[in-house]
Amino acid sequence: MNDLLQMILLAVVQGLTEFLPVSSSGHLVLAKHLLGFEAMSGLGVELLLHGGTLVAVLAYYRNFIVEVSVGLFRGTREAWRFAWAVLLSMIPAVVLGLLFEAQLEACAESPFFVCCALIFTGGLLLATRRFGRDAGRDVSPARGFLMGLAQAVAMLPGVSRSGSTIAMSRFLGVASDKAAAFSFLMVVPVIIGGNALHLFKAVHDHDASAFAGLTWPMGIVGFVVSAFVGYLSVAWMVRLLGCHSFWRFGFYCLAVGLGGLLCFAFGR
Repeated sequence: MNDLLQMILLAVVQGLTEFLPVSSSGHLVLAKHLLGFEAMSGLGVELLLHGGTLVAVLAYYRNFIVEVSVGLFRGTREAWRFAWAVLLSMIPAVVLGLLFEAQLEACAESPFFVCCALIFTGGLLLATRRFGRDAGRDVSPARGFLMGLAQAVAMLPGVSRSGSTIAMSRFLGVASDKAAAFSFLMVVPVIIGGNALHLFKAVHDHDASAFAGLTWPMGIVGFVVSAFVGYLSVAWMVRLLGCHSFWRFGFYCLAVGLGGLLCFAFGR
């Protein structure tokens, strides 16, 4: 399979799974191992694909972002409450990433670990069917911090970030629409900061392999496809939360995790 087609397929996987509760990192790891996409495993590819999904969520919530920004400028309580919640939600992921960066990268190299993490994600999603609820609550700074703890756990490849954060919001009784907006926007500063850090390290260490084999046409195509599919994925996820079908993805995660274990146990 040529590199451009590999890039398109990975961009579709990234765009679909970044916002659906099925773990984009887990699917990318499994796709590279099971489909042999080793040429598309560099840092440059990951930065481009994450950049595309970042644009997708910013585009979908553009009106909300403008509203919060205006509210911050005017000093409204609701806007500053949301901003504090986002700030507090970042702390667990930043701390975990700085302290355990090497261990997290090692986990990403283990398809077995990813499959087990997907099984954990499946169980978590199914638990929201029994213990989750929409009590119409706002995302307070305290609830934002708890959702941030869930986001930190999701730094493990195979644990869905949107799945864990929205599951936490369901356990806390946060309103579905507010949970979705916060879950998707709280990751924006984390993605920007993480990508900037990795890019800085690659440039500082003169790591040419990070962008080896990546051409401008491939990069543009991957970015655009990831952004387009990601936008559709956000819209779909918001609708699913509104009709309380979020938990059904648990069956999918269990199937992929168990299926992956069987594939690696008995060969491709």
